[in-house]
Amino acid sequence: MTQTYALTIGFQAHEYDDEFYLVGQGHGTPADVLEHVAGDHLLRIAGARSIEDYLLDVLKRGENTGEDEYTTTEVDVECGIHVDVPYRRFAFWTDDRVHEFEGEPTESEIESMVSMLRS
Repeated sequence: MTQTYALTIGFQAHEYDDEFYLVGQGHGTPADVLEHVAGDHLLRIAGARSIEDYLLDVLKRGENTGEDEYTTTEVDVECGIHVDVPYRRFAFWTDDRVHEFEGEPTESEIESMVSMLRS
């Protein structure tokens, strides 16, 4: 049976304060989602010249899911990314736990968080 995940990506900024959704299959734990999906998005957000550039890239790639599909999909794991744009604060959340990064996340910080979530 294929595992289904839902990932919410939310931004808090003066010009943009909203969220969008990704739904996919093949990752059944928060650590898997962080390692294979959310980590990539965190690095893309951190490396983007602006949030608008990142959002346009997501739209061009067709990665986002509509809110209706997000709310009606039965998922095995639900988690998210939160970015406070003015302060460049990044966090990954799952269930009732929030894991914050110290500044912009790096690959090694993401790998460390994946290891922590697996333990």
